Amino acid sequence: MSILNVDSLQNRAGVSTAVSLSNLYGGVSAAWVVFSNGTTSTNLTINDSFNVISIVDEGTGLFRAIFQDSLGIIGNGYAGLFSSSNGGTNNTTTARFQNQDGVFTPGDFRIRNVSKSNGDNFVDEIDDKYTTMMFFANR
Repeated sequence: MSILNVDSLQNRAGVSTAVSLSNLYGGVSAAWVVFSNGTTSTNLTINDSFNVISIVDEGTGLFRAIFQDSLGIIGNGYAGLFSSSNGGTNNTTTARFQNQDGVFTPGDFRIRNVSKSNGDNFVDEIDDKYTTMMFFANR
């Protein structure tokens, strides 16, 4: 592995620019995970991730991502993007959505996967085959 040590950076015109870590990491995800869920919690598998060391199955449609490194001070908060899929072609009118389940903490996040079929007046927690979670933090 190589380390790059520099005192200043210049653009192509030769103008020096100040670069802080917040500029470098400002648009980069602080953590993300793609996991698949089988019929039982023993089939839960992290397919790929960054800064997520484990996923905990907390019941039907309820999952908790445990971060390797804290996402920062609770007061600064973080934002999340989530999606889920059954992994196949779905021509039904079932809507899937995810929401936060519990409070923000720097070390973990709880998600709730739900579905609502056309005509239903209620939502159901669901264990979709694939779930994606991505987090952006002000660190």
